[in-house]
Amino acid sequence: MQLIKIKKKTNGKVEQAKLLIALFCLLSNIKLSDTELTVLAYFMVYRINRKTKDLILSSGILKSEDSLKNTMSKLKKFGLLVRSVDSKEYFLRKELDLILSPVMGLLIKVDNS
Repeated sequence: MQLIKIKKKTNGKVEQAKLLIALFCLLSNIKLSDTELTVLAYFMVYRINRKTKDLILSSGILKSEDSLKNTMSKLKKFGLLVRSVDSKEYFLRKELDLILSPVMGLLIKVDNS
């Protein structure tokens, strides 16, 4: 197996999360807007809670609570957010539920057999 090494520098955890999510979506054939990627990156970095939702709204990423609900609904539709049956809370799908560290590696296996 050949290994290709690509280095990419990001300017913070949100940008790092956004890059990882964009790669995941590209390989999973999921098309998201830049805003949807940013919202999901915030959820990856800060977790899904009221404080993070307020941060998304106050920073102007989304304009209203309804926009946030619609975005979360779309992310759920694509399977990127999962809703717990018991508590009705949202969680990231397990492949995206990462603890970000300053340096991360990504292993991509491309199989044509």
